[in-house]
Amino acid sequence: MAAARVFTELISWQKARVWSKAIFERTEEQRFSRDRRLVEQINDSSNSVMANIAEGFGRGTQGEFVLFLGYSLGSVNETHSHLCAAYDRRYLTKDDFGTLFKNGTEIRKIVVSFIGSMVMPKSGVKNQRKYVSWTEQVWENYERITGQKRPAIFEMPESIKPRNKKPYDDTPPI
Repeated sequence: MAAARVFTELISWQKARVWSKAIFERTEEQRFSRDRRLVEQINDSSNSVMANIAEGFGRGTQGEFVLFLGYSLGSVNETHSHLCAAYDRRYLTKDDFGTLFKNGTEIRKIVVSFIGSMVMPKSGVKNQRKYVSWTEQVWENYERITGQKRPAIFEMPESIKPRNKKPYDDTPPI
């Protein structure tokens, strides 16, 4: 299939939408609907799965899309936890719980595979911005401005040093 042009073409979003609707329908049942707090939490978290997929798609970069897909995975986990609570409180039958949990797991697998396909070598996500701590930025500026190396006690261990890092340049782009 060709690349999706709109988020509604994404299989992960479509399945998350169906899952969220199925959960909402269960929360409208008499006993379940009286537990307002759980109803709101489970509906919010299940809706958040598809909302994060859509928001990430609209962000414009693959790096941000991957970040929001990660948020959607967190929402799947949160919804799974709420499903467990609903089952423990006997709001869901064993079959309903099993089906809803399995559907969430299927969404998780699709999203994880999608993320994997985007972050694999030669996949497109090559220029994700690496986090450089404020302290490291200060020492890089110190070394650049003074031309001296930082004291050995402040050297970054080789095991966590970024590879192929370009020197920090604070001149504005022209």
